[in-house]
Amino acid sequence: MKAEETITTILGGTTGITPLGSHAFLDEFALAYHRVVVERLRDEPEAVLERAHRNLNRWTEGDAFGAGEQASLEEWREILGEADVDRLIEIMTDTSNEGQRLRSSSPFVGALSPEERLEILAACEQRATV
Repeated sequence: MKAEETITTILGGTTGITPLGSHAFLDEFALAYHRVVVERLRDEPEAVLERAHRNLNRWTEGDAFGAGEQASLEEWREILGEADVDRLIEIMTDTSNEGQRLRSSSPFVGALSPEERLEILAACEQRATV
């Protein structure tokens, strides 16, 4: 499924997205982003997981993150090391508070092109302003 088809499917049934820049809007964007990443993960699991591991390695080597963020990154390292793709997809698309928390420190940065990210953002913004 192409990114724009996935975005339409994801956002088609969504109602009541809150104003741009709010936590709820950012959570909605993160969930939509990860749902598109899931499609990429299904198509190219090795490439997506390799990038996630590289991101984690780069982030944990530096001192740009505090102790709380480092703990979240280590949690992701554990998840990536133990979970199969199906379980990883469940975690990435979990709509609970726990799912939101994990997406806020997601190692899947760069899994989509800047153009794909902008498509997702534009779709979320459009839903928020309707």
